[in-house]
Amino acid sequence: MPTQFITEGATRLEVPELERFRTPAGDYAPSLTRVFYNPLMELCRDISVSAMQVLAKEVGGLRICDPLAGVGARGLRYAKEVEGVSNVVLNDRSPEAFELIRRNAELNGLARLVEVRNEDANALLWSHRPRFHVVDLDPFGSPAPFVDAACAALVNRGVLMLTATDTAPLSGTHARACLRRYGARPLRTEYCHELGVRILVSFCQRVGGRHEFALIPLLAHSTLHYFRVYLRAGAGARASDDVLARQGYVSHCHACGRRAISRGITAELPSTCECGGKLTHAGPLWLGQLMDEAFVQRVIADLHSRDFKLRHSALTLLNRCVEEADGPPTFYDIHEVARRAKAPPPKIADFIAELKGRGYFASRTHFSPTGLRTDAPLGEMIRSLAK
Repeated sequence: MPTQFITEGATRLEVPELERFRTPAGDYAPSLTRVFYNPLMELCRDISVSAMQVLAKEVGGLRICDPLAGVGARGLRYAKEVEGVSNVVLNDRSPEAFELIRRNAELNGLARLVEVRNEDANALLWSHRPRFHVVDLDPFGSPAPFVDAACAALVNRGVLMLTATDTAPLSGTHARACLRRYGARPLRTEYCHELGVRILVSFCQRVGGRHEFALIPLLAHSTLHYFRVYLRAGAGARASDDVLARQGYVSHCHACGRRAISRGITAELPSTCECGGKLTHAGPLWLGQLMDEAFVQRVIADLHSRDFKLRHSALTLLNRCVEEADGPPTFYDIHEVARRAKAPPPKIADFIAELKGRGYFASRTHFSPTGLRTDAPLGEMIRSLAK
C-alpha cells in the first residue's frame, strides 16, 4: 500500500497516499483504500485535542481508548499533544491499520505511552470495563454498534466522545435506517441536522441508562459530513432517570412552520396544529442543552494557545456554539420566516437585536448560516417582519 507523510498539529503521520482514494468531489472514499485516513476531519481532531486537554486538567493521568483508530491520527495526537495523559489504547482490527499505528507511534516517540491492539472494537471495550476516562468512537458511518461496550468501559465521570457520519438517516433522508439504528424517527425540516444530533444524544443516553449512567452533553456540533458529540457520564440510577425524563419529541407543522415540544419518551403527541394542519413528529430525542458553556469556553481558551492551521475555523464554530448554548430546541430559517411574512429577509443581526430588546432569547446557530434560535413565537416574528 503506497503511503505518504503528513503533519497534523504537532504529530507526524504516515498515511495511505491520499490521491489514490480522493473522489472528484474532493472528499475521500473509505472503499478505495484498505486503511482510511480522512484529512477533512482535521478540524474535528483539533477541537478534540483541546477538549482532551481540558479533561486532562480535571483528571490527572488520563486513560484514553480509541478503538476504531485507522492510522491512529486521533489517539496519537492525544498522546503527543495533550499534557496529563498516562495511557492511550489504539486499536484497529485491520492488520494493515495495526501496522501503520505501530509505525506512527514509533515515529512520534510514543511507544511507551501508547498501547497498540489488533482486536474487534467491542471485544476490546468489554474486556476493559471499567477502565477508561475517555472512549472516543470514530467509525465509518454509525457509532451505534459500539456505544454499549463504550459505556461499559467508562469510569464514573468519564467522557464518551463519538462521531456519526450517517447524517442522512439521522436527518430524515432515510427514516427507516434511523429507526433501525437509533430507535427514533427523524424529520426533514430546516433544522433536521439539529434533530439528528438530538436523536444521536438520546440514543446514547438510553444505552447509557443500561449501565446506570446519566450522559450529559458537554459539546455537540454538526460540521461538513458528520455529527460530533461529547457526553459526560455520571453514575446513578436516579441521575439516569432524570436524563431520560428530559427526552421527548418535536412536532412540526409543514403548513404554518410552527413546532411543539412534548416531554417524555412515552408522551402523548398532538396530531393537529393550531392552524389546523397535520403535525409530524421526530423522536424520541434529547430536549436539553447541547452545550455546556463553561466547558466550551475552556476548550476555546486552550485552542487560543495552539498553532493549529485551522484554529480560526475551530474558534468560529465554538464561539457560535457558546452563543446558542442557552437557547431552546430547534431554530428558524430567517428566509422562511420572511417568506411567510411576505417580506424581504432582514439582516439577521438586526432582527436578533430586536428580539433581545423585547425580552426574548435570540442567537444565531452553528447549524445553519441563516438560522435563528429564539423562544419568540413564530406568529410574533411574522407580524414583526410584515409591518
